[in-house]
Amino acid sequence: MSIPVFKPSIKRRDMHSVLSCLVTDVIGPAVLADDLVATVAGELGFEGGGAVREYTRAIGLTIQALGLAKGDKAILSPLAPSVYHRAFQERGILPVFADVNEADGCLNPDEVEQRINADIKALFVHAPLGRIPDMKAFNGFDIPIVGDIGEALGARDMQGETLGSTCSYALLPMEPNGIATAGGGTLILAHDKIALSALTEAAGPLTADAFLPDLNASLGLVQWREYPHALEARDIIAEVYRVALLQGRHRTLSEPEGEGRAVPFSFPVVLSSGMNEVRKYARKKGVETQPAFYTGVMEGYSEAGEQCPAAKSLMMSTLLFPLYPTLGKKNVQLIAKVLSTLP
Repeated sequence: MSIPVFKPSIKRRDMHSVLSCLVTDVIGPAVLADDLVATVAGELGFEGGGAVREYTRAIGLTIQALGLAKGDKAILSPLAPSVYHRAFQERGILPVFADVNEADGCLNPDEVEQRINADIKALFVHAPLGRIPDMKAFNGFDIPIVGDIGEALGARDMQGETLGSTCSYALLPMEPNGIATAGGGTLILAHDKIALSALTEAAGPLTADAFLPDLNASLGLVQWREYPHALEARDIIAEVYRVALLQGRHRTLSEPEGEGRAVPFSFPVVLSSGMNEVRKYARKKGVETQPAFYTGVMEGYSEAGEQCPAAKSLMMSTLLFPLYPTLGKKNVQLIAKVLSTLP
């Protein structure tokens, strides 16, 4: 049986909290969902926030809370997840694409600066595969910023701050493949009281079924307590992979020096040869792989690739290999061997 690229890191003891929730009279949105938001917001340095079932809705609520209207423009990374295509279309927001740094896949501040004008109402900054965008540069543009830290939970920017803590809003998807999962749902974290008030007003008309159920929140709370240990395990595996990859002719996405801390959401390999050949080789060895950015926002916006050559290059050449805490020593060694011998 092949090793899958992603596997939810849920342990048997994590389920005790979920089972306890099941035997109560309340499994819909209630106390535990509020506790999850308050805990995460407090520890990451945010004023507060909310939790909704759908990633798309979370993006839409931040758009509404920022006061963006149909026809407004916002800068977006061409390597952002595909969900942004749907969210922007639903709200009538026009994306303006800025290219990325080919070394790490993060938005290039110089490219962003070239696109900043009076028509740009917001900047959406996605941290791809746990890499660290230059938040200091973006904060200097004096426009509202939404930081998506779903693939970078636990990361710190180049100033040593929690990634996203300087943004007007931060999004934390807790999907099954996340570093900390609630089995689904997304947290929206507000920087200050003004941002929180705007978010609360935007969410006011929503019905109960739009919010994260306590059943999911109970798992999220357990995973939140455990995620620092999960990061330690991921770091150890990632270092084994990096050493193995050095024996070949491919590279991984670069990480920051100094106070910045990237996190290994997965293990990206930027190929110097054909993707199909590498995938076939890995599959033959029992290791599944997945293109990192094929199903990203460029799938919905063909112009993004045309306008952003560095992003298009990474989309065509970046492949993900399995990296999660429950892999086990034997599988880690097998994957490392494959990485060291890729064609």
